Amino acid sequence: MRGRGRAWDAITALVRSAQAGRSGVVLIEGEAGTGKSLLLASAARTAAELGLSTAAGGVGEFGEAAPLEPLLSAFAGLAAAGDAGPGGRPGRRLRIVGELLAELERRGGEGPVLVSVDDLQRADPATLAAVHTLTRTLVSCPVVWLLARRTTGGVIGAGRLFDLLERDGATRITLDPFDDATVREVVIDILGAVPDPDLLALAAETGGNPGLLTELLTGLRDEETVQVVDGRARLVTPRIPRRIRADIRHRLGQVSPGTRHLLSVGAVIGRSFCLEDTAAVLGTTPAALLPQLDEAFAEGLLVAAPEELAFRNGLLWQVVTDAVPAPIRRALHRQIGDLLMERGGSAVPAAAAHLVQGVRAGDPRALAALDRAVAEVLLDSPRAAAALAAHALRLTDPTDPAWPTRTVTAVRALSMAGRLQEALDLVGSALMTPLPGETSVRLRCLRSAILPLTGRTGEAATEASTLLALPGLSGELRDEAELVLLNAQAGMGDDRGARAHAERIVSAAQCHGDALLTGALITLALSEWGSGRLTDGLRLAREAVRHAMSADARRLHPQMILAMLLIDVLRIEEARAVMESAGEEAETAGHLAWAAAPAVLRARMHLAAGRFHAAAAEAEAGLAITSPLGPHVLTSHLLSVLATATLRAGDLRAARSYAEGERPPLCHCGSPYADARLLLARAQVTVASEGAAAAAETIGRLCDDLATRRWTLISEPTAAPWLVRTVLALGDRARARAVVATMDRLAGDHPAFAGVGVTAAHARGLLDR
Repeated sequence: MRGRGRAWDAITALVRSAQAGRSGVVLIEGEAGTGKSLLLASAARTAAELGLSTAAGGVGEFGEAAPLEPLLSAFAGLAAAGDAGPGGRPGRRLRIVGELLAELERRGGEGPVLVSVDDLQRADPATLAAVHTLTRTLVSCPVVWLLARRTTGGVIGAGRLFDLLERDGATRITLDPFDDATVREVVIDILGAVPDPDLLALAAETGGNPGLLTELLTGLRDEETVQVVDGRARLVTPRIPRRIRADIRHRLGQVSPGTRHLLSVGAVIGRSFCLEDTAAVLGTTPAALLPQLDEAFAEGLLVAAPEELAFRNGLLWQVVTDAVPAPIRRALHRQIGDLLMERGGSAVPAAAAHLVQGVRAGDPRALAALDRAVAEVLLDSPRAAAALAAHALRLTDPTDPAWPTRTVTAVRALSMAGRLQEALDLVGSALMTPLPGETSVRLRCLRSAILPLTGRTGEAATEASTLLALPGLSGELRDEAELVLLNAQAGMGDDRGARAHAERIVSAAQCHGDALLTGALITLALSEWGSGRLTDGLRLAREAVRHAMSADARRLHPQMILAMLLIDVLRIEEARAVMESAGEEAETAGHLAWAAAPAVLRARMHLAAGRFHAAAAEAEAGLAITSPLGPHVLTSHLLSVLATATLRAGDLRAARSYAEGERPPLCHCGSPYADARLLLARAQVTVASEGAAAAAETIGRLCDDLATRRWTLISEPTAAPWLVRTVLALGDRARARAVVATMDRLAGDHPAFAGVGVTAAHARGLLDR
């Protein structure tokens, strides 16, 4: 427990000083509830057990402290505090200080004395002055002082006293909040059970304040909102205990109305909030709010974070928020959302969160504002757009003329935010209701585009073909369906059909938008690549990058495709430059379903450079993105990198788990390029763990596919030598010769790619021994 160990060490040293006939002062400070009072009480008991005379004083809980009350409360029999009250003569107060001095000198003459005074933040100026005088006057007596104050509340005078005493040589200890590990220990100690994550998260909302944490856990137990079963403590409901709510409401009742207004608006903005935003909502300026801020800081309600203001702990914030009536809270959310939307940029996600909570059903003006917000943020902040669009649709009656348009918008936003299954479910439910003809077609087009991202490429192809057969399909919708069909053909391995389709599109380029043309060029580039025509593949990929002018075209990630091909032929620096030129757009291009693509490429670059642990870490980061999306084409890429990297790093167990697909579900209808890499990785892991015979069938398939598809040899520079070595070990010299012949042709056709020539020479060297 940070601070408490040091505090006890200082107190122990203080007692020893008294026993040795010396004076001393220890200062203990901390925010409310940090346990300073318990520490003082424990110190007094220990000192008494060691033979010290003790005197403990403090300030009463309620009312204003009377002059000299904290000191007089420690010495029964001396003058009453009232005698030194405001109506008394100053000389009377000086006489009382003299009596205190004489009493301490008398006790000090009989033996060591410990004087402890708590809650000096509430002490009157006369008490603070007397403490300073007495500690300086009694330096030759065995009288030691243990003084405590809270760092919130009326702290200026007490803080000045502590500064002076520290300058005179006093030891000053600040009781810091508990860290996470200590919070967990306290939960276990009080409840006698290990907390579940929800209970631990609620306990963390105390901000590590020991007193508040104890009150929370005791309240949860007393109100039976926490359940202990088999040594595990489970939070039944996250409701804050009544005693804590009552205490916080009492504290709020002690501040001025202006400060309460400031806190209410700030709480609706968030746990932490910008002063400028709060001032704007209140219709004032930050400077005008300084008196209220001073009061909020003094009462320990707010703290200053590096960039914003923040509530001292999460429980306080929650109680303040709940105290704002729901209609007022909704209106404030609306006002705050509009304010942040006007600001734009990085404020948009926060604006979306407020608007979602600030719009009511049946409010056409507010819903129209949500529509505008979705349109503004869809490309730059798809998650925020999805939240807004889905909420706007929930608040729209199905009989409302705007319902079909909002449904289409919500499906598009959900898919771009990576919430693919939600988007598909929404399409399914919408198509079961009567819809205008074009709305139905648009929804089906969107569904056909989403299906391949979830591994259902065959269904996507069927849907797209059906749509293309519809009479009177508009040019925009026809392009969308054509692109889905084209990608589905390529994804299912129909290279001949996909290539013919792409060539038809390119030949009629003037009839299509740039998204479809970009998709056709990418398809042709990958077809050339898979056939072993590397120069033509790179040329077409670069042409796709040049044609991708619109946002829809950029969402096809032509730059990522180009970078992928460059990595295959070990042009790593050029690949890195292509990725850098894409900038932030490379991370999403407006579609979070592809947000893991840069991680795939970075992992492969690390792998090519022999940085296996870095490659695995980057691929794991990619999996964290794709996992919530379900089966996904990028999963194959990531698993192949992980299996290869961990195998080369010597971790065979991890390599097997990745190769066998024990992580996120594998997309079985993904890119043949990705599947070839994963198939090779699986074969290599199997050979390493079980021997070549166990992988004979897979290895045979890899070799036989080389006749028409050369993905394996091109995408992995070590593939050809490994295949030759392995099939020779299986006694299959014919397949070894076929692999070498294929590599020789690739090298002969592409003398500019040095890596291809090196790989071919390596493979032939193994064949010829």
